[in-house]
Amino acid sequence: MNLERGVRMGVLEGIVNFLLAYLIVNGIFNYLAFTRARKAAQQAQAEKEQAAINLEVKEEIEMVRDNICGCTLPKSEAYVLFKNEIKHYFCSWNCREKYIADNQM
Repeated sequence: MNLERGVRMGVLEGIVNFLLAYLIVNGIFNYLAFTRARKAAQQAQAEKEQAAINLEVKEEIEMVRDNICGCTLPKSEAYVLFKNEIKHYFCSWNCREKYIADNQM
C-alpha cells in the first residue's frame, strides 16, 4: 500500500511539474508576443505621426481670374487668348467669345 501511494504521488508530482513547466513556457511566449505587438504598434504610430509631419504641398495650383464673369479657376483649366502679347484667361469658350466681341469695337 505504501508503494502504491508513492507511485500515485510520483504521478501526481509529474503532472503538477508538467503543468508548471507548461504555464511558465506559455507565459514567456505570451510575453514575447505581447512585447512584439506593442513594439509594432508603437512603430506604426510613430510612422503615422511622421507622415503627418511630412505632409507637403506637392504642387501649388496657380489660379487665374476670368475678367468677363469674375470667376477664379486653375490656370490649367482656363481658355487662353493672347492679345498684344498679354495672356487673357477665361473659364469658358463663351466668356472668351464675349471678350473678343466686346473688344472689337
